[in-house]
Parts: sequence; structure tokens; C-alpha cells
Amino acid sequence: MESNELLDEVAEQVAEALGGETSSAKTKTKKTKEGLELLAEWIETHQAKKILVLTGAGVSTGAGIPDFRTPGTGLYDNLQKYNLPYPEAIFDVNFYRETPGPFVTLAKELWPGITFSPTPTHSFLKLLSDRGLLLRLYTQNIDGLEFLAGIPDDKLVECHGHFRTAACIDCMEAADGERVKETIVQTGETPICDRCGGNVKPDIVFFGESLPDRFHRLLQQDIPKADLLLVMGTSLQVAPVSLIPDMVRCNRVLFNRDLVMRIRKGSDIFVQGDCDANILELCDLLGWGEDLMAAKEKCSIQQEPVVENVEKKDVDDRQIEEEYREKESVQIEDQAETQNTESSKEEK
Repeated sequence: MESNELLDEVAEQVAEALGGETSSAKTKTKKTKEGLELLAEWIETHQAKKILVLTGAGVSTGAGIPDFRTPGTGLYDNLQKYNLPYPEAIFDVNFYRETPGPFVTLAKELWPGITFSPTPTHSFLKLLSDRGLLLRLYTQNIDGLEFLAGIPDDKLVECHGHFRTAACIDCMEAADGERVKETIVQTGETPICDRCGGNVKPDIVFFGESLPDRFHRLLQQDIPKADLLLVMGTSLQVAPVSLIPDMVRCNRVLFNRDLVMRIRKGSDIFVQGDCDANILELCDLLGWGEDLMAAKEKCSIQQEPVVENVEKKDVDDRQIEEEYREKESVQIEDQAETQNTESSKEEK
């Protein structure tokens, strides 16, 4: 045994005998400060006050929206009903030009603000914004839940577009967003351009289309400013957004089920598991639990009762009852007629 090692061992024994904290205990204490506790400390001590956030489909699965690539449950594995030549065709401009039906049907099911509410993760990002800690949120999602959660426009970059505006895919003429929504959601039909007769679609970035100029412009400004990057619920498979974690020079925290990027020892944290569950725990550590629940409640979509079905049931019940009474009345009339006939025979 080397002299240094012997000294360390003796120091350990002395510290233990005196009831002091050994180096191994210090190591354990340091380890407990990893993960969510360490992240909470960064936020509480203002080591992180210009937080850059990158989100993917995993932050929206808690709202009931499937991600794209999870085997078995992902969107791309469950598009059989559309009879697509390949799953990604549903977001292909040329395919939409010739066969718009599949995307229109999917858009009707996923249209923001109708069925799906922001998750605890979205509400946490709203709290970061409210507290002046959010530098910018870059989302790859098209579900609009960040917008519905109340993230300000100037803090939000929807990298792959959104449903609030629309344009013709041929002449690029802007279309009325509300009218496009009505056409798709209410009638399930393809919106048509008034100018050239081409197909209109919401301003979602399809394969073969460029990302908005705003994405590139703001990213150049934000990369050198960020003092922390949160990467949440993404497979990091779609460029150029997937390159953001490699661009920053700050600490990075990955909230994800799978390890999808290299974790640098001493500067990065991997928080494995469900995003919402981990965010709830983080907010408890920060003392933000009540604020989080209040923010989530504020942006929750209230489902309207399906009055139409109730009314239809009432109508059906009344129809059944009327039909029964008619049959009963006919039976009574038949019986009366039979009795009269028999009485006439007896008299004769």
C-alpha cells in the first residue's frame, strides 16, 4: 500500500471514530446532489437564469398525443388506416398535393385547442417564463401545447410550424386560418386556394420544406447567451434541431426515457423516465408545486358535454315508446275486431 493511500485510510478511521464525516460519506452526499436536486440548486442559486429549452413529442404524450417513433405506440406505427406508401408520406408536400385526405383526417384529430390540454411539463416551462428564467423555448412539436400553455410569442420558436396560420402549397398565398380550421375540423375536407385552386394546408413544416427564418436567426443569438440547456422528450433524430445540444457550451440536462446524447461528466445530467413525473418532483424541490398546478388548471381545456348524443338518445327512446304504443293500439283494435266478429257469428 502506498503511503498516501495509508494516510487516507488512517484519516477515514480517525474521522469515523470521532463521529465526523468521512470522504466516502462526502462522496455519497455529492451523489445525492446529482440529478433533480442538483438542477434545483442551479435554478435556486441563479446559476441558471438564461435557460434554453428544446422539446420533442415526449413532452406531449401525457396529454394523450402519441409520439412519432416509439415502436408499437408511435404515430408512424399506427397509420395503417391511411394506406400510405410509407409512414412519413403523411407529412410529404408532394403526397399532400396528390392525396391530401390522410393528412386532413389526422389534422382533424390532432387540431390544437379542441381535445388535448398542456401537460405539467408545458406548465413548468410557463413558470420558467413567468420567473424570467426562460431564454427561449424551441419545440419540434406541432400540437400547439406550448402556445396554449401561455408561453409568450417572443419566447417560443415552433421549429416545425403550427396550425394557427395556413397557405397554399402551390402559389404560397396566405389563407384565412379560421376558415381552414373550419374546413378541416368541421367538414373534414381539404381547404382549396381561392387564388389558384391548389391545396391549402396549415403552416406545418413538411418534409421537403425549410424551417422558418426566425428559427435560424434567433438560434444564432441564443446559443452564446444560454447558461443551461434543457432537452426534453426527444429522440434527436431530425436535423437541424437535433444539432442544438452540440452547439451550446453550457450545462445540459436531458429529460428522456432513453439516453439519446452523450452526457459529459461534470457538466451534464440525465434525468431518466417520464417527463411529467420528473417535472412534478423538480417543482416540489423548488417549492413550485402549487404554482405548477395552478398554471396547469388555467390552461386545461374543458370538454363540453356531448349534448348531441343525449338528445339523440332521448329521441330514440321516444320513437321506441311511440312505436310500442302504436303496436299496442293495433293489437287492441285487432282484438276488438276479432271479438266483434265472433259475437256476430254467435248471433247468427
